[in-house]
Parts: sequence; structure tokens; C-alpha cells
Amino acid sequence: MQDLERLKALFDEAVELEGEARAEFVDRTCGDDDGLRQALLELLAADQQQTIRPDFSLGDEVAAEAALDAALEGTELGAYRLLKRIGAGGMGTVFLAERADGAFERRVAVKVVRRGMDTEQVLQRFQAEREILSRLDHPNIAALLDGGVTPDGRPYLVMEYVDGLPITEYCDTRRLSIERRLDLFRAVCQAVHHAHRNLVVHRDLKPSNILVTGDGTVKLLDFGIAKLLDDAEDPQLTRTGMRALTPAYASPEQLNDEPVTTGTDVYALGVILYELLAGRRPFEALRTPEEMRRQVLSGEAPRPSTALTQMPADAEGRAAEKTLETISASRSVPPGRLRQALTGDLDTICLMAIRREPVERYGSAEQLAEDVGRHLAGQPVRARPPSVSYRLGKFVRRHRAGVAATAVFLLALGATVVFYTDQLQKERDRARVEAETAERVVTFMEELFDLADPEESRGEDITVREVMDEGAERLQEELEDEPAVRARLLDVMGGVYLTLKSSEEAEAVLLQAVGDWERVGGDGDAGLVESLNKLGGVQGQLMKQDEAVRTYERALELARVTEGDPSLKVAELLNNLALIESQRGDYPRMEELLREAIAMEEALAEDGELKAGAKLFNLAWVTQYNGRYDDAIELYLRSRELLEAEYGEDHPRVLYPMQALAVLYTEIGDYAAADALMTEVLGKTRTIYGEESVDYGFALSDMGRIRSGQERFDEAEALLVQAIDVLRAAYDGPHPNVASVIETLGMHHYQMENWEAGAEVFREALAMRDIVLESPHPDISNNLGNLGLLLKKAGQLEEAETLYRQALAMDRELYGEEHREVATSLYNIALIREELGDLDTAEEIHQEALAMRRRLFGDVHSHIAFSLSGLGGLAKRRGDLEAAKPYLEQAYEMRLTLQDGDETHPSVVRAREALENLES
Repeated sequence: MQDLERLKALFDEAVELEGEARAEFVDRTCGDDDGLRQALLELLAADQQQTIRPDFSLGDEVAAEAALDAALEGTELGAYRLLKRIGAGGMGTVFLAERADGAFERRVAVKVVRRGMDTEQVLQRFQAEREILSRLDHPNIAALLDGGVTPDGRPYLVMEYVDGLPITEYCDTRRLSIERRLDLFRAVCQAVHHAHRNLVVHRDLKPSNILVTGDGTVKLLDFGIAKLLDDAEDPQLTRTGMRALTPAYASPEQLNDEPVTTGTDVYALGVILYELLAGRRPFEALRTPEEMRRQVLSGEAPRPSTALTQMPADAEGRAAEKTLETISASRSVPPGRLRQALTGDLDTICLMAIRREPVERYGSAEQLAEDVGRHLAGQPVRARPPSVSYRLGKFVRRHRAGVAATAVFLLALGATVVFYTDQLQKERDRARVEAETAERVVTFMEELFDLADPEESRGEDITVREVMDEGAERLQEELEDEPAVRARLLDVMGGVYLTLKSSEEAEAVLLQAVGDWERVGGDGDAGLVESLNKLGGVQGQLMKQDEAVRTYERALELARVTEGDPSLKVAELLNNLALIESQRGDYPRMEELLREAIAMEEALAEDGELKAGAKLFNLAWVTQYNGRYDDAIELYLRSRELLEAEYGEDHPRVLYPMQALAVLYTEIGDYAAADALMTEVLGKTRTIYGEESVDYGFALSDMGRIRSGQERFDEAEALLVQAIDVLRAAYDGPHPNVASVIETLGMHHYQMENWEAGAEVFREALAMRDIVLESPHPDISNNLGNLGLLLKKAGQLEEAETLYRQALAMDRELYGEEHREVATSLYNIALIREELGDLDTAEEIHQEALAMRRRLFGDVHSHIAFSLSGLGGLAKRRGDLEAAKPYLEQAYEMRLTLQDGDETHPSVVRAREALENLES
């Protein structure tokens, strides 16, 4: 009753206050008592919404709930007897309990959820989420053992009982050293990473949810409970709609009511690490929650080593109890040595973990743990200390309101600064000159971006494109006598233009950069390689494949001298040249280059740390393209393995081979494997990017394609429509990505043999592409071919042939006379001529397509099998069964070879039936 009386007294005072005065009162009086704060806020919210009588007294809802909890002591819930109440929080009451059936002796914690959680919908969701959480099996996570519903309809959870102290209290009372604290923290990170791998995000990590037992074992509590109970999509899950979070440890995205990802937990881990090291949090002693929110969203956290010497006041202006001396004593180290221990790596690690933008933090809890481990081992940490690129990032953010898409600039310039920093390390004798040059680059860019300052632009919006155009114009006249500086600036601008999809402008400035590097001479060779590398990519985008090949070959020749052969730079250039060869249709050359690049990476790998995941992904693609599906599957799996080792299992890059492999499984008809893998991809994409992201839209599209192949047509169409809606919302107006998913919906209609509806959808995609793409373009060509396919099925043969011939002309303009797409267009035209009764022309074109495919793909390929079947069917139509039989036999044998002798595979069955029908 004492707690209830205190709550009543606080309510009586708070209800008379408004706005910030009320928020300040709640924050000051509740302190760290989350349960008291939650209860008081709920009462105030209910009073404001008039859901409780104006003459409110604690004899109503709160008292009733308290009485219900008190009545539970000594009762049985399922197999457990509740012994006593041991705690309470914003989500419910926790009881110490024991097995009531005597099956075995074990004490557990039973958490009874607050009232209002007892609807049928919520109970169903509760059961489903409980099953998910039960999969978390980690020695440092308090296990979820059981669950159910109380007699009065409230869900409860049975969890492992942990007798321990909050991690900060444990460390302080035992005066643990910095090294021991870091060891405990790494165990916390590994537990969090385990949960993230199972797609569970905590959302409310804080010291009171991280206990350490007497023997030093870390145990995380309530892992996943916040996810279970705090679902913004279901407002019935709480009575006030407020999210369960602790402001002192909440990430900027949580305070801003934005989607929560694994990065949210990384932020909270960063705050906890900061507190373990410095005895303070990055933002603390602020007078109101709103003040805290403003600081987290716009302020700058001090370095932990600096925070040690700060003595913030509490909410009422009193001096803080913790001083540098008391903090140092609890870490068993003198004050001066403590500051020294935190300065450098630990400062950098903490600040990286709590960066405002989730993408700028560590990619996973595992990566954070690895950097802590590197520090303990005396190795360089992966978190880069503040540098020129960091200063530029701060500058651009100061002008966020006036600059559109400034992140493009930051990424491009940041990569360039990193590259030149590497060069400085390799060429120490020129370090001073290079540093001065880098400073000139930064100064020019800062002056250039001053154009976006509202004071300079008079309030007008200045885009990155306009800033780049101004810079390019200025560079025509400036820095003529400093070619190295101008070349670097032009290289940066080329990268920005490239990211802005301004390929022509990118090519122009990169060509000028190449010219300036040539003026510099041998000292500029490393920079010349970088600019040539970018230029080759731009020329590829502009479909200038021959020029791109020459550019990359020149870069390769130079890099083999400047970087060494083998070297990682040479391997990168080999990979990029391979991608251009794929555009030209020279797939054997593409595969040869990729295998050389991968072999080079393997030879250079240190301690088995091979980082060729992306190159293996490209090799898997060309292997799949060539019809070697088993080899492609193996390569995709190896690519995923390497990318996981390099970036962590939950990194976005790991999704690429997973998603590509799911699509490959679909292509070969293994829909069960495709569905299982794509389900995993869809879940991870949702967690990493959120449900409004472009990536999630494409994942929905691929899942829709899989479900369509399974003939689960209603599910497929719902997924595809949802994907289109997500992408339309993500882009302002027509966009190629939207057209791509619309086209997938068209293929779904093809799968359903709904020819007219499919043709209508393909026309919609084509119309959008005509608006946003410049012809000729591969996407337009493919769209024409797919529309022709649907019209052919609908019996509109003349229009279908017109579209196929348009696609053929475009393919020849894009790729030349010999290419996979050219052969496909020829094959389709041959089928149309056959349907129209022009059998001679059809056979002539079929033979041309077959010969081209043999030259492109060798002896065995699915496309060759298609051509053989087409010629066999044509001969049968002529009535020449003797001529038809060899074609159909070859097609059958090739299909059987492609499927490793699997007689039951659909493609093999169709080929065999065609042959049997001929013989019968």
C-alpha cells in the first residue's frame, strides 16, 4: 500500500501541472524507477483522455490491478507456484516461483503482464512470439521456459531466475578493471548478436536488464519481451500506446519514433559500454525527457575520456555524487591512468557505436565485440578515429537543411580520403606534401558547400548537383598550377556525379582528372589508377563497353606496376573488367577474369581471412548464366559464407547471395528451398531496412515470384501488389525499380495463363520505362520481349513479332551482333514466323539462333536445348519426323545432363514427352 499511496500523491501533484512542467516533475520524482514512471504516465494519460472518472481514486483500476497481483502470491500458474513478488516494471509484475508438481527443483521468475493485454488477437500473437523467443538458446540469455494465461486473462512468461546484480553495479562494487569490464561487455555483445541472428531485437537494453551472477556469468533479461509487447502495428498491446524504452539508453530512431533495427541495440550497447568505462552516460543530468531527446537528436556526446572530468549537476542543480576520484577508485586505477586508458581506441569505439545515424554505427553487435577484442589484443581497431572525412561529414550535416542528398558527397569524399591516407602510409617520405594537398582538397570542398548555407543562398534550396556543377565550372579556371589537387577534386566529383546517376557529367570530370594525373607524372600513378577505375565504371553505364575495356586494361597495366602483381587493387580491377565483359556478352572472358581475381585474393589472404565474397557472387552469377546450376549454388553458398565472415551474419551484403540463390532455386524448380531461403531473406530485410524500404519491396517481389511458381496465386499477387505499393511510396514519381516489380507482376499473370491481364501490366511497365529511361536500354528491350510473349500467347501474332523485332534491333545496338539477348530475340521471332505458317523463314532464324548460342555457351546449355526443341517441333510440323527426331533426342539428352540425370525434373519430363509423342 505504501507504493500505491506514493503513486496517488504523485498523481495528485502532477495532474495540476501541464506541458514541460509536468514532464519535469515526472522525471525528477520517478528517477530510475521505471515501474513508477510508467504507472504515473498511464494514469495521467487516462485522466487526459477521460477514460477514468474526474474524481479518480486509487480504489479503481490501479488498486484493482495491485490487488490482483497480491492475490497471486501462493497460487499456482500451470506447473509453477508463485512464492513472492520480487519486482515490478512498466510491463508487469515479477514473482519468484518454483515447480508445483515436484518434477524437479528449480526456481524460476514468472512475469505477469499488465491488464489490457488479454484480447484474443493479442493472445494469438503472444503465443506465436513466445515460440520464436523460445528458440533463443544462449548461455548469456536468461531462457524463456514457458508461458500461459492467468485465470483473469493476463499472459505470463516463465523465465530462468537470475540471482545477480546489474552489470554496472556488479563492476563498481567489485572495483573491476577496465579489461575485466570489457570482457564482460563482449559476452553481452555475443548474446545480443545471437538474438539478432534469430531476428529478435531487444529494444530496451540497459544495465538493469543485464545481470551478472556471483560467479561472473552475464545474463540478459527480457530479451525479446519488448518486441513481444511493444508492437507499434498493434495499439492494443499497451493501454497508452507508449513504447517501452528507457530514455537514457534509447537510440535516436526510437526517440524519433522511427523503425527499430538491430542498430538500435548497438546504440544501447554503446551507451552501456560508455557507462562501464567512464561512469557516466553520453547524455545525462538533463532536466526533462524532452531535453534529453533534443540532446540525443542534435547534440554531440563527449568522449568518454573527457566525460570523466565533467561533473554534471542533477535535475535540481545539485552536484553529482560521482567524481573522477570515485569513478577511478571503482575501476582500481588512478585518475590519470584511467583517462589515458580511455583515450584513443576506447573513445573511438564508444562514439562509433552511438553515432546518430544507424548506418554509421557498427554493422552488428558482433562487430562491436570484435573491435573491443582487438583493443584488448593490442591490434588496430576497425573504427576509424575522427579525420578529415569526419570533419567534412560534420560540415555537410551543419548545412543539411540547404543541401539535398549530401550523403552522396560525404561517401565519395570519405572514400577518397581513406584511399589517400593509405597512400600516405605507403609513401612516408612524401607524407608532408600529401597532407598539405589533402588539406587543399578539403578547403576547396568546404568553400564550395558554403553555397548551400542559407545565409549564402538567401534561403533557396541548393542541391548537390548544383554544387557539383559550380565546382566543375570553377575548376576549369582554378588550380591550373596544382594538377594533383585538381585531379583529386575532379575524382571526388566524378564519384558524386556517378552516384547521382549523372553519367555524362561524371565521364567529363573523370576524363579531366585523368589528364591532370598524367601531368603529375609518376607521383600521380596511384591516383591515376583510381580515376581510371571510376571512369571505366562510368563508361560501362553509358554502354561504351569497348572504351570501358580499354580504360580498365590501362588501369590494370599500371596497377600491376604501382601496386604489385598480385595485389588487391589488381584483383578489384579484374573484377570490374569482368563486369564490363558481361555487358559485352563475353561470358567465357568474364569467368576467366573473375577466377584470376579470386585466385589472387586467395594468394594474398592473411590467416585464412579471404574477402572475395563479392567476386564469388559475380562468379556464381555467370556460372548460373551458363547453365551450371550445381556449381552456381555452391558458389553462392561460399559467397555467403565469406561475406558473413567479413561483415557479420546480419549485414545487408550477406542478403545478396541469399536472395540470388533463392531466385536460382526458383529457376530450377526447387520451390521448397527457394521459399525457405526467401522467407529468411524477407525477415532479415524487414529487420535491417524496415517495411517501407526499397530492399523490402524487392524481397516481397521475389517472394511473390516464388509463390507464383508454387501456384499459390492469391498469395503471390498479394505480395507483388504490396511490393509495388512499397516501391511507389519510396520513390517520388515513376522509377525504373517500380517498373521492374510491375513487370514481375506481369510474369505472375503469365504463370496463371492470364494473357490479357499480363499484357496490360507489361504495357504499364513499358510506359513507365519510356518516361524514365533513355532508349536504347536493356530494361526496355526485355520489357518489349516479355510483352511480345504475352501477346503471342493471346494470339496477337503480328503485334508480338513487331515487338520482338524492336527488341532485336535494340539488342544489336546495345550489345553488338553476338549476344545472349540477340539470340533470344531471334528465337522468339522464329517461333512467331512458325505460328504464322512461314516455316522456311522460321527454320532459317532458328538455325541462326542455335549457331549463336553454341558459340556463346559451348556444348551444353538450357538455351541450346530450347533451340533444339524448337527446330524439332518445326520439323514435326513439316511432317519430317526423321529430321525432327535428332533434334528432340539432343534436347532430351541435354536436359538430362543439365539436371544430373534427374528423370523427374519438369524440363526433362517435357523433353521426353516431346520425343515420345514424335515416336508414337
